[in-house]
Amino acid sequence: MENFPSPEQSEVSDQELIDALKFKGVENPEVHQLLQRWTEQGEKQVINPKDAVKFNQRRARIYIKAGYVREGLEVLESARVQAWNEQRKELYNQIMAEMDEIEDKYSNSGS
Repeated sequence: MENFPSPEQSEVSDQELIDALKFKGVENPEVHQLLQRWTEQGEKQVINPKDAVKFNQRRARIYIKAGYVREGLEVLESARVQAWNEQRKELYNQIMAEMDEIEDKYSNSGS
């Protein structure tokens, strides 16, 4: 059985969150609490709008690595809009390329 960190522990690593999402699912209350702690911890490191976009990219990658591709793409879409609103064209283009790559990799294209 997997051993997940208790709510009392301070740092939540990306890998801990990925493992929890994979093995317990996004709807699990423990995972939800872990995600909240991870988010609060990450938001403390957000200093400017570019950091906020990068943080959302990181969150999206965690979802995707855990198998929640649709959710990851939704978060990337939010990051893309943030980058556009902040007039960060290079970051916007990077996110667009990442989204295209993910969609290509995970699409069930038969058409």
